[in-house]
Amino acid sequence: MINKYELTKSWHKLTTAQAVNERIAPKSGGVLHHTVFDVLCLIAHHPEITIQGVVRHPYFYNTSLSTIKRAIVTLLDEELIQSIHSTTDKRENLLSVVEVLKWAT
Repeated sequence: MINKYELTKSWHKLTTAQAVNERIAPKSGGVLHHTVFDVLCLIAHHPEITIQGVVRHPYFYNTSLSTIKRAIVTLLDEELIQSIHSTTDKRENLLSVVEVLKWAT
């Protein structure tokens, strides 16, 4: 059973996350789609994660590979993340957030 405190805390986290998303300034304008934003947050939390690492993360268990790939392509196009070839396995691309994110003014 969930209690009122947990719901209140969840609401605070949701509104904080939305405020962060609104401060990101995508080239396309507006805000990032929630899946794109979720992938961005995971990449920030796990630098040098691979696409398969994102797909296998329990948070995305109900999200298709194609949806995650589209989110990653969007983040790359928006220059919010970068992809670097792994030194140990050239087939792997390591994803990380760019050093300086563009914020809305």
